[in-house]
Amino acid sequence: MKVFLLILCMNFAWGKAMPDHFDGKRFFNPRHNNEKSFFDLLKWKFTSKATEWPVSVKNKDYSAPVLPEGKKANFTFINHATFLVQIQGLTFITDPVYSKRVSPFTFAGPARVREPGVAFDDLPAIDVVLISHNHYDHLDLETLKNLDAKFHPLFIVPLKVREFLLKEGLQNVVELDWWKEQKVKDTTVIFTPSLHWSSRSPWDKFETLWGSFMVKAPDFSFYFAGDTGYDDHFRDIKMRLGSPDVALLPIGAYEPRWFMKLHHMNPAESVQAHKDLGAGISFPMHFGTFQLTDEGIDEPVTDLRKALGDVKNFDILDQGEGRLF
Repeated sequence: MKVFLLILCMNFAWGKAMPDHFDGKRFFNPRHNNEKSFFDLLKWKFTSKATEWPVSVKNKDYSAPVLPEGKKANFTFINHATFLVQIQGLTFITDPVYSKRVSPFTFAGPARVREPGVAFDDLPAIDVVLISHNHYDHLDLETLKNLDAKFHPLFIVPLKVREFLLKEGLQNVVELDWWKEQKVKDTTVIFTPSLHWSSRSPWDKFETLWGSFMVKAPDFSFYFAGDTGYDDHFRDIKMRLGSPDVALLPIGAYEPRWFMKLHHMNPAESVQAHKDLGAGISFPMHFGTFQLTDEGIDEPVTDLRKALGDVKNFDILDQGEGRLF
């Protein structure tokens, strides 16, 4: 009887039956158990050797991101998983990270080897911030606070992340479950699945949701994959929401495969995701900024070029480089 009442109370809190990716305490991937143990982590660290990265790489100079009248959109790759997306009437930024390190500490943890391709002070007014999940290289609290102070944007985040951000002083935060949507002017933002996980510490794994975004304006759409392993969700998204004009797909942090396969796609899998989505064009991300795994700094791009074959509509943008549509 107590168990029945507990389930009833949890269902009432959700407003209906609980999602198929939540057990009442933690979220999970319905098709895969991708949780790694501490011993798996030790095995990775003691049995593999990471390729050494340079300490610093200088960016090229590109013109400031501007969306002229008569153009539908402008996509600017800032670096890592941060894209500036300008459509007529709205400006988005994805998983913005401007800190020197992606870590709970300012003195340790992965440090950036490239500066952001667009300086923070050069950003245009930001209307919407999309956050795919709460890992430090995707949810950078210092950057979010600076964006909130300067632009007062709408933050769209996964389930259970809103409370954390409100406690940190952010003002305008909406959280979504998979397949739920938020209207912003005449544009619809749909939170969609991914194959990943969440945590900010060793003690809160899977307690907040993760995912990706489909953004549908009246005459233009784009998809932001966040962090993900390869799975059927790309085909599901196309079937339910149609193909995006532009897809932003991760290609880095994939070695060793036995550890990373259910967390991060390799370049060949990203090409398959591009095909599954039927994207008009895709741009790679999540590479060349922070050394998170074993592959070298240039390997994701090199492996992507090998995997593309006769695929012509998967273009690599440099840090700071934009593309008009």
